[in-house]
Amino acid sequence: MNEFSKSIDEADPIRSVFTPLIGLPAWNVQKGYGSFLTFDFGVPHLSIREPVDNPRTEHPNVRKRLQRRSVRPHGEFYLWIYCCHWRCAENGVECAHDESADAEIHAAASFMDGQILRAVQVDPASGGSLFRFDLGATLETWPYANDDNDEQWSLEAQQKFYFSYRADGQYSWAPHDCLPDQMIWKSLLRSQP
Repeated sequence: MNEFSKSIDEADPIRSVFTPLIGLPAWNVQKGYGSFLTFDFGVPHLSIREPVDNPRTEHPNVRKRLQRRSVRPHGEFYLWIYCCHWRCAENGVECAHDESADAEIHAAASFMDGQILRAVQVDPASGGSLFRFDLGATLETWPYANDDNDEQWSLEAQQKFYFSYRADGQYSWAPHDCLPDQMIWKSLLRSQP
């Protein structure tokens, strides 16, 4: 795949960042912490975290885990759904949502795994978004009540840049190593027709 651009088209940032993913299958779709969902897209690579000699934690299980090397496959693109309500539907029928039982969330992740991303739509006025896949899966997100500044999802592009979407319809496009307080947020409302 071509090198991802440092800049995006501010007239249509969603299209700009998702165009390289349209037509790619989601893989390694998983339930993360709580009801978070993660998706990999594109060519796989290994992410290697070396052991931490002296982890600064009192928790013995965390200390033990940090003292081991961690090797995980990741895609060129990594989509993380978090800090929002979501619902997954199979051919228009809800199969799981963010408050479903773990088994239902795992089943929804399994259902979306391998499906090709066809479209991404956002509604910055409501803070919602919709991801459509080729075999009948849809994933809809919307904000928690009264949490305008929560990031609902982020897309990591080639381990170089992050596109983050917030509940208030704002987005940020920043280098991978940008600190949270250095992120610049822009309105998607002005880029919508």
